[in-house]
Formats: sequence, structure tokens, C-alpha cells
Amino acid sequence: MDVWEAIEKRRTVRVFKGGVTEAMLRRIIVAGSRSPSGGNSQPWEFIIVKEKSIVDGIAEQKYRMGLELQKAGQEAATRQRNVYRNSSVVAICNKKGGLNGVAAWMAAENMALAATGEGLACVMSTLGGEFKERVEKLLGVPDTHELATVFVVGVPEAVPTKREVGVDRPDFSWLHVNRFGNPS
Repeated sequence: MDVWEAIEKRRTVRVFKGGVTEAMLRRIIVAGSRSPSGGNSQPWEFIIVKEKSIVDGIAEQKYRMGLELQKAGQEAATRQRNVYRNSSVVAICNKKGGLNGVAAWMAAENMALAATGEGLACVMSTLGGEFKERVEKLLGVPDTHELATVFVVGVPEAVPTKREVGVDRPDFSWLHVNRFGNPS
């Protein structure tokens, strides 16, 4: 699959039939490590999370955050926790400071496109506040680094042909020339 096809086909998927092999996971992570970073600083670190108790701990923090911070209902929070079932999990961290978080997210997008190109699906699971801090502790992230996202990847239960939430804006409705508000 070429890159444009991967861009068009990439969708966030939250239900998986199974995870991926370690060889495939490493291949996807290599794609992340090839993303750009300021001054080629490569501020990212990747943690493959295999231990079920750690995966369950991350999922539990996502669930609690859904209930408390996002004011999600029980059903929505449970769906957020269940994303971690039947999948492979990679925590993407970055050195604290500057624009290092941007580089980590660029790595995550490279990984998403690589996964799509391999016929897989993913979701980037974010955590904030005390929930993020608990996951960082669970993963042994040093004080010099922080968690950017948890990349969940696997064989999709189903791949939606359109986005699950909202409607795509028409092409170029988001484009301005010279100044915001000047249509293209």
C-alpha cells in the first residue's frame, strides 16, 4: 500500500481480534523512530508492554480518567478500558521540555500509517493529570521523561469505512491564504 492509500484508509479502531507479532511490532516502532524531530534530537522512547498486569493497570487508569476527568458515562469509560483487550501495547514517551512532545506524536503518526499499511489498526490512547502520572510510575518512566501516548495496535475486529465520530470537513474549507479568514 502506498503512503497516500494508507493516509486515506487510516481509521481509529477500538476493538481488536488479536495483537501483532513482536517482529511486526518492532517494524512499526522502527517507522516511528524514522519520524522527524527538532535538530534530529530523537527524544522518543518506546516501551513494549507485554505483561498483562501492566496492560490492565493502564486500562484501569484510562477507565478512571474517563469517569472522572472526561465525565464519560459508565458505558463510555468501559469502552475506553476495553480498547486494551486483544491488542498489542506500546507506550511512547519523550524527554521533557521544548517541542519533544511534538516529535513523539509525529512518531505515533508514522506508526499509525505503518500499521495501516500492514493491514492492522490502532488507536492512540491519551492520559492526563494524575492518571498519566500513575501510568508513568507503572511503566517506570524516569523524571526526565513523560508519557506522550499509549499506542494500541492489533488485528481489527472491523475497519470502519468512514470515521466513527463527526463528519469530515470538505476539502480546503480549512485552508486560508496569508491570513486566517482569507479563503483559498
